[in-house]
Amino acid sequence: MLKDASHSNRFFDRPEERMNLAGFTSLLSAGEKTSGCQLANPDAVALANLHFPSRAYCLVADWAILDIEVTTRQRKAITDRGLIPALVYALTVIEDSKGRFPPGDWVRTTLAVSFTHGCLFETKNTIYVLMGFGRRLRTDLDIALSLC
Repeated sequence: MLKDASHSNRFFDRPEERMNLAGFTSLLSAGEKTSGCQLANPDAVALANLHFPSRAYCLVADWAILDIEVTTRQRKAITDRGLIPALVYALTVIEDSKGRFPPGDWVRTTLAVSFTHGCLFETKNTIYVLMGFGRRLRTDLDIALSLC
């Protein structure tokens, strides 16, 4: 359905934004279904704090881990910075310890530093606790970065 031009600043009104939403919907149905944290929210917070004390955390649901396909040269540049070519896109923020992301909002992480315990996705600034079930798939960098 076409939107009225007077509302063109609304989310997903422009064709390129609708394509991003369609691309993400396609991504969510692709890849391998995988289990994240099955604990209650307070226990998931305790798990993050146990393994990463004093670090900011963010509990998320409806998530996908995107393993980014990169060239050998790109991989070297990424790993030389202590990073892994993977990021998380989550449709639902449950709780953010620093209040950066309101509950119900979406988030796309920066590249990973580590992924441990099947649900703790570490970036340089935050530990993302992947709650419930999600997806894991390979995609190229352009697609991963277009999901915003």
